[in-house]
Amino acid sequence: MVTQSALNLVMPIRSSHVALLEESLAALREDPAGNAILPLGQLEAVHFARWVLLPVAHRRGGRHYPAQLVLTANLDGDPDATLDTIVTVGGAGLRGLLAHCVDFPDGADAGVTRDYLAAHRQPVGAFYVNTLGRSLAQVSLEARLHAALQQHLDDGDWQGRSPRQIRQELIHFVAGRADLSEALSPASGPSRWRWLRGWLVLGAIALAGLALAVLLLPLTLLALAVLRLHEIANAPHNRRPRDGRVRALEDDEDHGVHNQLSAVGHIQAGPFRRGVLRVALWLLQFAVSHVFYRGKLAEIDTIHFARWVIIDRGERVVFFSNFDGSPESYQDDFIERVAFGLNLVFSNGEGWPRTRWLLFGGAADEQAFKAYYRDHQVPTAVWYRAPAYAGLTAVNLANNAAIRAGLSGALSDAGCRAWLQRF
Repeated sequence: MVTQSALNLVMPIRSSHVALLEESLAALREDPAGNAILPLGQLEAVHFARWVLLPVAHRRGGRHYPAQLVLTANLDGDPDATLDTIVTVGGAGLRGLLAHCVDFPDGADAGVTRDYLAAHRQPVGAFYVNTLGRSLAQVSLEARLHAALQQHLDDGDWQGRSPRQIRQELIHFVAGRADLSEALSPASGPSRWRWLRGWLVLGAIALAGLALAVLLLPLTLLALAVLRLHEIANAPHNRRPRDGRVRALEDDEDHGVHNQLSAVGHIQAGPFRRGVLRVALWLLQFAVSHVFYRGKLAEIDTIHFARWVIIDRGERVVFFSNFDGSPESYQDDFIERVAFGLNLVFSNGEGWPRTRWLLFGGAADEQAFKAYYRDHQVPTAVWYRAPAYAGLTAVNLANNAAIRAGLSGALSDAGCRAWLQRF
């Protein structure tokens, strides 16, 4: 099974070079797949990727964060191999771009460039993959399979044939196509027991946590009191970004069936909230790796990839998402279905709508949540999606995978009929 990985590169920018870097990113934006700096289309393992320029930021107490250049990618296999490919494919153009970053040496060769990028990698806090093991090659194969079978069905005369006979003819058709015959073998994926084991482990964690909380009741009560004090002290920002900024963000949205979100925020000061955030991200990572990896995050089936990355020595967190549909429907899905999950993670950030006992309130306040969403969103300078995803939602990908699965194994008459209804 091919596994998906998250590559995160975060590089501080020379203060006098921000405008120059913006010009370079504008050139990249015109052709993300085939530009002369880093043609993302030549990175064969990459599903989605983006360049983001995090602006200079300040925090109460005089803390200053320089502008930073971020490159993230959702990819198949080992990110180290993709890092090597990035250096090779980017070549001199990439080195010219990185020259705007702090401490990138003059006259750097490929080896120095690779070392520089490796030194600026950031580990992922939590990484959601819509369907674990679904490689880019599989996405492409199954899309071509669906299109070819659909055309074959449209061109044929199937009157008088049973669903079983039609299915057998389609199998024969695929077997005769060298470019599709691989689809007669089931796609590799996680063990069928992984999901059950995941729920059992999550249940064991919950029971162990409950038992520990009862056993250490005085500490539990103290922790709850500290949490409540933090919630009261964390004044919601309640800021609405200016209309011009919102319009600029909207200009990058709703171009096709896919959308993207890039956001950054400050983590609340002090070890308590940072500790809660890291525990929440650990639980989230376990859940999305062992339970929510089969096409849905809770009940939401529109997200392809999402990640949380802690940066700036534990002071800030960035969030990146690739999803289907409009940002408005994306926000509504979370508010209506998993507001408590948003609160578990994001309430550890400064200015989040006020929560109660970590899980309640917060994102359930629709207007406050949507204002926070826009206020912390940053423009995605360059966004790339692999051609295999053209016009395909996550639901489409799941349907394509089911069509492929229906070519192998035994199906009843009812099963054959249901399978044909997928076309």
